[in-house]
Amino acid sequence: MAILVTGTPGVGKTTVSLELARKTGKNYVDIADIVKREKFYKGYDDVTDSLIVDTAKLKKYLRNLLTCDEVIDTHVVEAVPQEKVTHVFVLRLDPVQLMKRLEQRGYRASKIRQNVEAEILDSILIDSVKLFGTEKVFEINTTGKDVSEIVQIIYSILQGNVEEFKPGNVNWLQKYYFLLEQQ
Repeated sequence: MAILVTGTPGVGKTTVSLELARKTGKNYVDIADIVKREKFYKGYDDVTDSLIVDTAKLKKYLRNLLTCDEVIDTHVVEAVPQEKVTHVFVLRLDPVQLMKRLEQRGYRASKIRQNVEAEILDSILIDSVKLFGTEKVFEINTTGKDVSEIVQIIYSILQGNVEEFKPGNVNWLQKYYFLLEQQ
């Protein structure tokens, strides 16, 4: 069973994915690394300060690469072949904390705003549910939790404790709508 760990940049995907791969003995697959190494991009977007991923080429490559025994780390969920994944874990983080993390990483203001908006509006969750369905997608609020706690939650979901973590259990919109209105 391949496990996809996703979420807005800055929510902790890589740290959680690495620890989950270590604990399960699964191979860790970093999609960003593959995109750069194999040059699966069409160009560079100056506004978002990021590569424009060629999702069709990447998806074809992943179909051949993935053996269904991986922990996959990416926010580009549309490039991951649905048939290879049994569980999708969307990590969520309080938008104010996310903003601080991205500032600490030195992200441009425009990129911070784009990612905070995506987190508030559930963008990755919505994409994940559209692509993988509600049966495979689980949403975890990582705010105030350390890596071991998050990995333990994932383990409990893998063992059937799913209701508490079904899509829609995290809602930042009501609390942080004001951030969307700021210029």
